[in-house]
Parts: sequence; structure tokens; C-alpha cells
Amino acid sequence: MVKCAVNGFGRIGRLVFKYAWDDPTLEIVHVNDVCSLESAAYLVKYDSVHGTWNKEVEETDNGFTVDGKLVTFSSHKEYTDIDFAAMGVEMVMECTGKFLKVSNLSPYFEKCGMKRVVVSAPVKEEGALNVVLGCNNQLLSEEMKLVTNASCTTN
Repeated sequence: MVKCAVNGFGRIGRLVFKYAWDDPTLEIVHVNDVCSLESAAYLVKYDSVHGTWNKEVEETDNGFTVDGKLVTFSSHKEYTDIDFAAMGVEMVMECTGKFLKVSNLSPYFEKCGMKRVVVSAPVKEEGALNVVLGCNNQLLSEEMKLVTNASCTTN
């Protein structure tokens, strides 16, 4: 099981979180966003488009629980301030939409010790694989450390 964190907990980050939560190969242990813990816990449970999530979500002192399992929470503007290594995080799902250049994402590997970073927005540079499911997903391999799920903005 791969320990994961989500950086950026807006609509996309929350949808990624919920999808990944049910993946038996992933364990989400941390969320970082500039919103409050109270807002994060509420918004992951209640979505005005997708409705109420069928999991029990409760706020705690240092995060929130989903069906009794703790997910720690922080509000760091700089992701390099987060001690991912202490949590055993190997993969980050980067969902802020802010980091779209390899140079802005490389500290995840160099300073934070990530094995893999999945970006929710396209990174249109050499060094990242933009995956279009059904088109080029056969290019995915264990060697790919920086990948994105291409979006409608991908040219």
C-alpha cells in the first residue's frame, strides 16, 4: 500500500481524495490546504454537485477521520514546509493548480523525498508525462515519477 498526501483541497483535490480513498493500493494519510480544518472536513463530506459522501467524516484536533481513520491536516502555503517523510508519504497528489512547471515540482523529490508526484493539471514541459486515458496511458511505467492526468486544457 502506498502512503499518499493531497496538496490542494479544492473541488479537484477533494474528488481525487474520495476516489483514492476507495483504492485498496493507496492510503491517504495527510491533506494540506490553505483553508481551515473545519472547512476541509465539512467540504469533503458535503458537496453541492456530488451530494453527501457515504463515509463518516469527523473533525479532530489535528485532522479529520474518515470512517474512524485519521487523516492529518495542515495549512502550509509552501509544501516544502511539510514533513512528509515523518508521515511515511511516498506519493503526493498535487491539486493546487499552482505548480505547472517541473522546476516548481522538483522540490517534492529533492527536499520532500517523494517517489512519485501526480499533478491534477497539465505540466507542459519535458520531464512530465501528461496522460490522456485511452490515448497514451500505455506510456505509464514505474520509471515515470512525475505524471499528470491531462485535462481539457491540454493542447
